[in-house]
Amino acid sequence: MKKILLISLLLFSKIAFSQISDSFSEGDFSQNPLWNGDVNYFQINTLKQLQSKGQQLANQTISLSTGNQLGLNARWQFLVQLNFDPTTTNFIRIYLTSDKEELKGSLNGYFVQIGETGATDGFHLYKQSGTSTSKIITGQPKVRASANIVFAKIKVTRDALGKWDLYTDVLGGNNFNLEGSTVDNTFTASNYAGVFCKYATASRYNQYLFDDFVIDELVPDVIPPTLKSISTIDANTLEITFSEALNTNSALALNNYFLENGYGEPVNASSTALLNVYRLTFSKDFISGDYVLNISNVMDKKGNVIASKSNLGFTYIKPYLAKYGDVVINEIFANSRGSPALPSKEFVEIWNTTNEYILTQGWKYADQTSIYTFLIDTIKPNQHVILATKADEPLFKTYGKTIGLSPWPSLNNDKDILSLSDNTGKVIDKVTYSDNWYKDDLKRKGGFSLELIDPKNACGGIQNWSASNDISGGTPGKQNSIYRSQISSEIPKLLTASIIDSVTVQVEFSKSLDSLTAVQISNYLINNSIGNPKTVVIQSPNFNVATLQFSTELPRGIESLLTITNVADCAGNVVSPRANSAKLFVAKKINKGDILISEVLFNPKVGSVDFVEIYNNTDHVLDAKDLQLADIDANGNAASIKNLSAKNLLILPKAYWVITTNSANVKNNYFCENSDNFIEISSLPAYNNDKGTTLLLSNKIPIDRLDYSEKMYDPLLQNTDGISLERISFSKSTNAAGNFKSAAATVGFATPTYKNSVESSGEENFVHLKTKTFSPDGDGFDDVLTLDYQLGENSNLATINIYSDKGILVKKLLKNQTIGTSGMISWDGLDDNGRLAKMGIYIVLFDVFNLNGNIKHFKNTCVLAGKLN
Repeated sequence: MKKILLISLLLFSKIAFSQISDSFSEGDFSQNPLWNGDVNYFQINTLKQLQSKGQQLANQTISLSTGNQLGLNARWQFLVQLNFDPTTTNFIRIYLTSDKEELKGSLNGYFVQIGETGATDGFHLYKQSGTSTSKIITGQPKVRASANIVFAKIKVTRDALGKWDLYTDVLGGNNFNLEGSTVDNTFTASNYAGVFCKYATASRYNQYLFDDFVIDELVPDVIPPTLKSISTIDANTLEITFSEALNTNSALALNNYFLENGYGEPVNASSTALLNVYRLTFSKDFISGDYVLNISNVMDKKGNVIASKSNLGFTYIKPYLAKYGDVVINEIFANSRGSPALPSKEFVEIWNTTNEYILTQGWKYADQTSIYTFLIDTIKPNQHVILATKADEPLFKTYGKTIGLSPWPSLNNDKDILSLSDNTGKVIDKVTYSDNWYKDDLKRKGGFSLELIDPKNACGGIQNWSASNDISGGTPGKQNSIYRSQISSEIPKLLTASIIDSVTVQVEFSKSLDSLTAVQISNYLINNSIGNPKTVVIQSPNFNVATLQFSTELPRGIESLLTITNVADCAGNVVSPRANSAKLFVAKKINKGDILISEVLFNPKVGSVDFVEIYNNTDHVLDAKDLQLADIDANGNAASIKNLSAKNLLILPKAYWVITTNSANVKNNYFCENSDNFIEISSLPAYNNDKGTTLLLSNKIPIDRLDYSEKMYDPLLQNTDGISLERISFSKSTNAAGNFKSAAATVGFATPTYKNSVESSGEENFVHLKTKTFSPDGDGFDDVLTLDYQLGENSNLATINIYSDKGILVKKLLKNQTIGTSGMISWDGLDDNGRLAKMGIYIVLFDVFNLNGNIKHFKNTCVLAGKLN
């Protein structure tokens, strides 16, 4: 078909180059306009039509595209001829708009498609998003004169509001019939238009023909451009947005712009990816203030010139690069149910803690599931800004500046992670909150916000948050009800350092610490070549206890020194140099015979408790943390094992320690020489009153065992309740015959925490008087007569009688009473009738015997003196 290209259309296309008119009468498609793509698979035939000439192979797709920037207020018109019956695998698309030049891949745009099953194909309008397509106008089926030929002229229009109309003339003329209408504004911009041919049948390779392409404005543009907005890109660059695309030469002419306040013309003008947006650069930096930009002589692509004296004002705020903590998440209203006065809607408040204006364009507020990106906005110095859902924005505007977010990162009632980051992704603030931060069981149920206590506090988390104290339930838009500075002058101190195991030490401080400094391994050092820990874990929520784990074991039997430096509290106060160190000691391993069972009370008096006394039989310090107490089961294995201490508890050489469930009870019933030498545990193994076994273990390995029996008591004792069995010798086997016997009556029938009353001294027997003369007159000087005795043997009974110089029995001091192997016995000068004996000479007979019939006699003479009237 012969084609004529109208001169007027050629001229029009040169003036308004965004429009297209091509009838291919020039014999090619390489100019006016230029078509790109599969250029080797298309030709201009003798009838001056664009015709396919693809590969004569099955399953081929070929396409061509040309520039088109009309997406709204546009008309598309073209002629299509297919010399075959189109199908779902042999079809054609004419792309009206596309953001990509390549039409065979992913793109955003609209196209007309012909090709379906049957010989009555309709003409349909589709939308394509990426690789997904959807039909938005369905044309009516068309009966063709020849089933194997499609010949039609198609017209599509779209107005400025996005209303589409699809028209066809199946005879190829201009008698168009409306196929359908719709409104779709998914994509309003365009970069390209073109043709797309797909064939599964190889013989279709040259059966696609096109002609008379026209793309132009639906309504002629006679409206001049206007200046819509001005924004600052940096300290000397403006971005100006016009109402429409401009003639590039006029938009880039520097003398068409004039900035007041002494800035004048820009030194550079540049285009952007958007045809209606340009950037102007000036020779000097802006200062904070108001400006007016005057614009003249710029024109749109139709030649319409901007109105004279066009200008627009803008305000410049010197950019400030926000640092972490400059803007904080200051209040969280997660559980709004039951609020006393606030709207029952979620909100988060952020606070600019600086004296700077902070630009938030591109900033992101997020939780764990969704992100909101801020549009152009500014937070004023020290301003509180409320963030809420878009729908709830009006509810909170009365409280202060409010930004409605969509999407809204919904707040979890129990816990969530909220973050605020700038346009580079740098975190400005992050809060991982939990409902235990309320510190109030009633408020955590709902109606009260969580408020930040002090944004300048180095510590965070539960230490720096709490429930609002405001009667309304929160303080959106204003200072928090619980705000206070947590800066404190109190210097943190190291209180204790406990050894958990051979490579682990736990330290406790006098106050909460800044966790960032508290977990730095370089802040902790142990001498003796131990060095720094490999890990430090600070315990929440109080942050005053840290656990240090080292790579090298602490040496046993040698004292080490832990020194702590640079650890600070929430106010930045560094740990006191006067209280930053602690001595650490790991005792040697306890072997068999090192710790021995010394005394057992298994048959206590009514209202009293059992106890077991142990003795450090070595010359070095040992640790009770390594010890366990047990009894035995029917098979003779350790049972009812009880750990003596969860912490280090050092036992000095030759020291006696008592294990019981109630140390106060033992102290009330017996004299305790070393009242601190007690280990109190929740329960002892079961010790029967008739017989049983006391088993002592070190790290679960038996180190001593006593098989006790009530038969070990002195047979002369009529009642053994409350009387302990004491060890006589630590050099003999624990279960050696006769090595345990009942404690002496003279010491109260037990000696918890000190030397056993029956312990063998192995020294010479004696009974001495401390002084030969005593005067029981109450003057505090020699008021009593003291007998100091030592007996080499045990199992002793004693009778002590005091006679006058006339041989008259005055006082029976002891009568057949058990005594220890050493001790002291006193006479206060009273006779058996409770009267003070007369002044004079007295004889003290001290008779000691055992059940084997062995008797020893000791005789001493004393003088009872007094004042003469």
